[in-house]
Order: sequence, then structure tokens, then C-alpha cells
Amino acid sequence: MILQLICHILHIAATCTSFGGLFYSRMVLIPNLKYIPEPTREVYLNKTIKRFGYIKWTGVIIVVVTGIIQWFDIYPDVIDKTDYILAFALKMIGAAGLFSITFLLALPNEKLTGMQRNRKFWSGLNLFCALIILIGAALMRAVRSGTI
Repeated sequence: MILQLICHILHIAATCTSFGGLFYSRMVLIPNLKYIPEPTREVYLNKTIKRFGYIKWTGVIIVVVTGIIQWFDIYPDVIDKTDYILAFALKMIGAAGLFSITFLLALPNEKLTGMQRNRKFWSGLNLFCALIILIGAALMRAVRSGTI
């Protein structure tokens, strides 16, 4: 019971930190980069991304580990396993998209420079992936509680 509670709290806290950082980046940081002089803009953005990267990837590890623990705890008691797996699949599609975009944006590779210059678009797409994750999680909870 205590392990379930700890896993649930850590899972939600890490998810909120990741999504909150992503939302802040897309809605506040990126639109205000235009106020930083061009020569220092990329340096500032790269240092900001690197610093948040430690928080982000720690959060990803926590979400994965606590998610696996919760799966083994919750799934055996789910009555409608088909709908639960469909909701889980939706959540994982969003997670795969979010993980892939975040990873590619953070990867120091000259071939990804075009993608990294268009951070506004990719961050917006990441927010969409985050929304898909939240919808999948809500559907999983609804299936588990029997409201769907």
C-alpha cells in the first residue's frame, strides 16, 4: 500500500515537472527569445536546455520505473483488459512521440540543426503528445473504475 502511494506520487510529480517544463518552454521561453540578441540567443537556449535536461531525463526515468511498478500492481485487477490496453496504447503513442522529439531536440548533431531551429513547432507538437498522454491516462483510470 505504501509502495503504491509512493509510486503514484512520484509518477505524477515527475510527469507534472516534465509537462510543466515543456509548457513553460513553449509558452514563455521560446516566444521571449526574440528579446535576447541574436549572437547570444543560441548559447542561452542551449545552456537552458542542458540544465533542464538533467531534470527532464531524471523525470523520464522516474516515470518509466514507477509506471512499470504500477502496471504490475494494477493490471491484474483490471476487469476490462481490452479497453485498458487500448487506453494504455494511446498513452504510449503520446509518450513515444514526446520522448522521440525531446531526444532529437537535445541531441547534438549537425543533421538535426534544421529541426532544432524550428523549436517552436516541435515544442508545440510535444505539447500535443503530452495531451495524448493525459487523455490515455484518464481513459485508463476511467476503464479501471468502470465509468467507461
